Amino acid sequence: MAITVLQPNTIWLGGPRTEVADLVCGSGGSLGSVICPGMLIERYNPSGTFIRFRPHNTASVATERMLAIEASELNKGVNDGYAIGDIVRAVQGAGGTSFWGLIASGQNITAGQKLESNGDGTLKAYATLGAAIFSALESINNTSGWAGPGTPSSPNPPAQTGGAAALPAGVARIRIEVV
Repeated sequence: MAITVLQPNTIWLGGPRTEVADLVCGSGGSLGSVICPGMLIERYNPSGTFIRFRPHNTASVATERMLAIEASELNKGVNDGYAIGDIVRAVQGAGGTSFWGLIASGQNITAGQKLESNGDGTLKAYATLGAAIFSALESINNTSGWAGPGTPSSPNPPAQTGGAAALPAGVARIRIEVV
């Protein structure tokens, strides 16, 4: 009997984690969205003001394994983004922690493949001189880029009713594990 794998509709899937929910969303990323649940994020200090979160913006470097998760306490799902000034719920995972992350357009990822930062909050295939931070738990072919959430062949859920779709076009979701 075949088992159909369903969309988890949550970013943190399991394993040891440290949750951070006391920093606000700062500047947006190059994908046009500010922060979408599942994005690799980083702390930064804009002009000596308060520390904030933004999409991780340097490709192929070692970084914290921190992803934005959904704001379920506000009845928001995995496809409802954070606006500038919103408090961001973030989870940093230890080795073995699994998430539902984002991969960039143009990527063909196979299960077990190592992943690194793409420099825009998404992940890409690990390069020889890069910094592997995650491992893929499933195979996703995103070479053409998804048309957006909710398309029949896309692993991305639609935005919540009345919510703003934060998932940028071309980006796909993938199950990943911290290495």
